[in-house]
Amino acid sequence: MTLKSELKNLETTLQHSNLDILIERMLVNVGSTDSELRDTLIYNSFGKLIFEDYLTIKQMNHIFEVCLRNLFLDIGQKENDSVFTRSFSALVIVLVLKKDRDKRFLSDEILKQSIEGSIKYLKLEEDIRGYVVGKGWGHSIAHGADLLTEAISHPNFNIELSSECLETIKLCLFKDSTIELPFVDEEEERLIFAVEALQEKGVTDSEMENWILKISDELNELLEKEGYSLNFFWKKSNVINFLRGYYFRLLYKNDCLKLREKIANILEQWHKQMYN
Repeated sequence: MTLKSELKNLETTLQHSNLDILIERMLVNVGSTDSELRDTLIYNSFGKLIFEDYLTIKQMNHIFEVCLRNLFLDIGQKENDSVFTRSFSALVIVLVLKKDRDKRFLSDEILKQSIEGSIKYLKLEEDIRGYVVGKGWGHSIAHGADLLTEAISHPNFNIELSSECLETIKLCLFKDSTIELPFVDEEEERLIFAVEALQEKGVTDSEMENWILKISDELNELLEKEGYSLNFFWKKSNVINFLRGYYFRLLYKNDCLKLREKIANILEQWHKQMYN
């Protein structure tokens, strides 16, 4: 029976299969270019196994360690199928971290590796395609943002890493696209969750205001360097969409009035610069 068939009938499979063998087959295929197998079946099956307590602590640690290694498989490659392994391994790590938040079982050392790895992964990922025709979601920046958010939310997160996290999020907004387009699959929205997690951990409004200014300053520097190049317009789209999304998220929560005003001022300045 194929892995697809087994996962489509997971309840029956769990009654008759060796779970260790099933886990290995899922890990081997976690980055399959078959989107149904990778996204619908393997990812959701890992979620069921983890959250419905089918797995031993040893099995969860094994899954976690393999996926941590996968994060850096062929890292730096562009338009390469290895992105599916990295990106979906990131999502599986998120599942295990969520489980660990509810009931601690991961060691402090591997948690430290995963938290630092979540930052490093977003820094190093170069294949930022969202949806890949014929192969489904790559979505590395969105999935990496989900991982960073969960890492920040974990009790073991060290607040001293906050500045590096913010710098990494800013870096994502200025990454070069392999398809010469800005983000088109709501990657900016997913990055905002990581920013909110940092604020919940204690990053101040003043720190956020300074960070927002740095983003705008970097965009200005790009404009001064390249003029109204296509690259500038793509990066501007990322930045403006991120700032708009962040502004409205704060507005919905009726939070951070001064920070909202700062974001609104920056958006207004860019609007006037571009269209007046």
